[in-house]
Amino acid sequence: MMSDLIDFTVPQECDGLRLDVALVRCFPEMSRTQIQRSCKGGLVRCSGLPMVAKTKVKSGQNFSIRWVDRAEITIRPRAMDLEILYEDEVMLAVNKPSGEVVHPAPHVKNSFIEAILAHTNGQLAKAAGVARPGVVHRLDKETSGVIVFAKTDFAYYRLSQMFMDRSIEKYYEALVYGKMRIRSGSIHDPVGRDPYHRTRMAVRHNGRPAHTDWQCLRFFSQPGISWLTLRLHTGRTHQIRVHLASIGHPILGDRLYGFQSTWLPGVQIPRIFLHASFIRLKHPLTGSDLAINARKSSDLQNFITSLTMPVEKKHL
Repeated sequence: MMSDLIDFTVPQECDGLRLDVALVRCFPEMSRTQIQRSCKGGLVRCSGLPMVAKTKVKSGQNFSIRWVDRAEITIRPRAMDLEILYEDEVMLAVNKPSGEVVHPAPHVKNSFIEAILAHTNGQLAKAAGVARPGVVHRLDKETSGVIVFAKTDFAYYRLSQMFMDRSIEKYYEALVYGKMRIRSGSIHDPVGRDPYHRTRMAVRHNGRPAHTDWQCLRFFSQPGISWLTLRLHTGRTHQIRVHLASIGHPILGDRLYGFQSTWLPGVQIPRIFLHASFIRLKHPLTGSDLAINARKSSDLQNFITSLTMPVEKKHL
């Protein structure tokens, strides 16, 4: 079993200790075996990179952690039709369908990484950890769109660094409730764990910096839905979902962040309508520019097509 993601800041008294020793001191409810398996599984991370148990930690250093139980982490290849957007000997990009969880979790029978393992015949970066081979970044279960995997450790470290230093351009599309008051804008509110609901994130003054740009592509006056394109400058958990909800425009279907189906009576919304549409990055080996587009899934495209009411002509 794997827990929710938690944040951990190294206290002064643990400065200079091995990572696993510091975690044993700070989390007495966890066994040393659980802690070591979380480290081995790549589930203890600093700045997005997995940390090994023998890493020396520093006071004030921030980690994100998922605990595992005493069972070994195992994943097995699973045959699945994939829409490959780009592939070579060191990396690949895939259009992930909605409903696929990227890597293993306690409630997940199958994960998307198992399909990637089958496609690559097991050729994925081991540096990401045994539970997440090749995983450089992730998309939420209901989010569709482009996701990148590394086949080699070299590519994994190069791509991870690009995500950390924000040199990768990431664009999304979303359908949100209501009419945007202006045509475009930026949201710079920090995001952190909701102190009252541990499965949620929230805008918090002491959260991590987060920056989302948005532009309204169309407004459908009936039933009152805006179609947005968004650029993600940072990669906080649930960032787009939190930011849009914070300005009063939750993504359609996103009940975790306040959307209510009663707002749009008679409209069927089967999932969170968020799609990772485009990514631009440097190839980790050659340095050449890669621009990768992912077409919208059929459910999202069909829903947009069904919004046949005239586009609002007034200035947004």
